[in-house]
Amino acid sequence: MQWTEHLLGRIGAQQQYAAPYEARYRNEYAVPFVEKEFRDVYGSQVDLLKPRLEAPRAGRAAVVVDALTERTTVMGATSDDAEAARVVQEAWEDNDLDVMHREAHREAFIKSRSFASVHRSDDDRAVVGIESPEQMAVHRMSAPPYDVDASLKVAADEWTGKGTGLLRLPGRDLQLVKVDQPVLDPEDPESGRMSRWVPIEEFKTRLPWVPTVEFSSHPRLLAEPISEIEPITTLVDLGDLIEALLVFAGHFGAVPITFGTGLSALLDPKDPSKPLLGSDGKPQIGFKPRADHFWADSNSDAKFGRLMPASLDTFVQWAQHNNSALRAKTSLASTYFALDLRSHMDAELLKTDEAPMVRRVLGIGRDGSFGQSWRRVDRMILAVERPNSRARVWPRWADPETRVESQATDSAQKQTAMGLGVSVVAEKTLGWDKETVKRAVEEAQEAQERAAEADPLTRATRNLNDLSGQ
Repeated sequence: MQWTEHLLGRIGAQQQYAAPYEARYRNEYAVPFVEKEFRDVYGSQVDLLKPRLEAPRAGRAAVVVDALTERTTVMGATSDDAEAARVVQEAWEDNDLDVMHREAHREAFIKSRSFASVHRSDDDRAVVGIESPEQMAVHRMSAPPYDVDASLKVAADEWTGKGTGLLRLPGRDLQLVKVDQPVLDPEDPESGRMSRWVPIEEFKTRLPWVPTVEFSSHPRLLAEPISEIEPITTLVDLGDLIEALLVFAGHFGAVPITFGTGLSALLDPKDPSKPLLGSDGKPQIGFKPRADHFWADSNSDAKFGRLMPASLDTFVQWAQHNNSALRAKTSLASTYFALDLRSHMDAELLKTDEAPMVRRVLGIGRDGSFGQSWRRVDRMILAVERPNSRARVWPRWADPETRVESQATDSAQKQTAMGLGVSVVAEKTLGWDKETVKRAVEEAQEAQERAAEADPLTRATRNLNDLSGQ
């Protein structure tokens, strides 16, 4: 019960922390000042709570998160042991981790952390689930190897609404249920501790550790991980503010304004001594400021004119400056914020533009905390599927750099011409997995043998060798 209450507190703190960043990622957050101004200017007279034209939400938080998510792609698992590589790769596909690993990354980028939980099925197969920090929390050891030594997952049954939970401890899982009235701790009734979460069933996992792994964004030794959106929150909100001010500037300043002064008021035909009133109770004038109208007035003091529109260049430059600051903070490539198809960026310039992002993505994924977490997941899968295997397994990451196929092919040809092995070049340069490389080499060898069989000189030489042998 102590573990349950402790981890429930963590789940509550994680939910509170994640809420503002989840709202920005979903594009549900609007800057209060902007929302108020848009309601005042563009609000409906019937429904004052919802404006006709909603406040701008540029969605830059989602751009940043989705960009990092698509670049931190895991292709599966591999190993020097062919059998271990096959087993873990099949488990990846059976558990849809080739798709769901992106959701683990996305959740961690948005909410600072996410989790993978490995279970054993009735037929001793590994079952892996990706969990949100709004439903799961973990506790880590205070000494190396700092593994998870307790985890708690809570949820509500969609049919009954009753709370259910799973507390995972080394060697055992406890199924929990949330009751209406608090009860004493069944393991230590004399402590006086009470909780509404009580265990109803226990399962032996046959594992000496807790099969749960945490994915952390911006991990630190002594500080809590943080959302990818937290350091850029001001820039994200500022981008929305700039968009809003750009709308106001375009509405009130960038459009020519036609004006008239000294205009005669229309008289009421029933009482010529009084002006003709409109539906708003104000005197009507015969002036509509449209460019396709000709204006005239019998009053000699009447004047007409037009105010020249203001430029929006300053706001555009401001928006570009904000995007530059966002790029500097996140290291993303420029194409995520502006794409000019007329610029025709060549391969070398594209590589230079993406270089900071590629270095950062590698530091997060293959060479960083995500790589460490997936390595642990792969080992747990193997421990469930093949308990006696001592093979080492690790994740196989996709190249985060934009691939230029012609450039990659040219590089591979040059490397093989220098004497490097075809298998190594195909795996490292072209990004092929070991099984694909093996099949490609076998097919190439078979093609060479068939070509040799069809060559008359080769057949003649083989026949001579056979005769010499006789």
